[in-house]
Amino acid sequence: MAERIRKKRYRRNIDYKYIIYVIVFIALLQLLILKIYYQEEPSKLPEKLFLSKKDFPISELILDITKEELESVPLEDTDAQSDDATETDENSSNELGSLNLTDIQKDITLRILELLDEDIEYGMEYFPNTYYPSIDNKWISTDVISVTLNDCGIDIMELIYKDMFEHKEDYPIDTITGRKTAVKYIDSRNVFFQERFFERNALILPVEYNIEDENRNLIWQAGDIIYFQIDKDDPDSDHYGGFISPHKNEDGVPLVIMISSEFKKVSEVDVLLEYKIAGHFRYPAPEVD
Repeated sequence: MAERIRKKRYRRNIDYKYIIYVIVFIALLQLLILKIYYQEEPSKLPEKLFLSKKDFPISELILDITKEELESVPLEDTDAQSDDATETDENSSNELGSLNLTDIQKDITLRILELLDEDIEYGMEYFPNTYYPSIDNKWISTDVISVTLNDCGIDIMELIYKDMFEHKEDYPIDTITGRKTAVKYIDSRNVFFQERFFERNALILPVEYNIEDENRNLIWQAGDIIYFQIDKDDPDSDHYGGFISPHKNEDGVPLVIMISSEFKKVSEVDVLLEYKIAGHFRYPAPEVD
């Protein structure tokens, strides 16, 4: 019995050896075939590939000018226009970069500067469907603030409406409007309610500009929200809102971008020391480490 088991194991070992021999033989045969039939052929680039005299298409370099307009402009003038455009872009970027503004302050500042180029008239209209006016509508001063913030990703009218609903004690709706509940497309544009929202949710800043203060450039920054009391002696007189501009007058006092019944359109005006400042805010409030 033991002899039979030993012979069976011997035959099995021999079978395994044959299988291994066959696998090695097949592998060697494949290598031999590859060596016989495979030949490497190096690729060569055409000798005249880089000798073409064809010019690069001018239409791919200049997008907003026709062929006739291009031919009518001397080469040196085209270069000068390009240099001027580049210099303008660099100046705008450098101007904001030198002000130490946060990203959201830069977005707000760029947007309010764009509004100066829009033909927006002063006047009261209501927008029950859109809430925010378009550039084709008439605007009041709070619209400059709300539209700018909304265009920068902050739905300020919704935030004001929500704050009014959750903190009714801070918003005397019945006293001011005669209604018991707020109407979003009306009350979120009300200058009093807008000021009250920023008093509750923004960084509150000084309301007197001191040109001798060495920290004035930190206190008064582009994109800050500001409200004026037009009649200095009457706190119940009209209030107008706007933004601090990145530009200053010859004395270094920041200009203000706003719209009012006096200026008729969105304007950059020198009124920071002329009107009484009722409120000065930075929103969103900067994060404190």
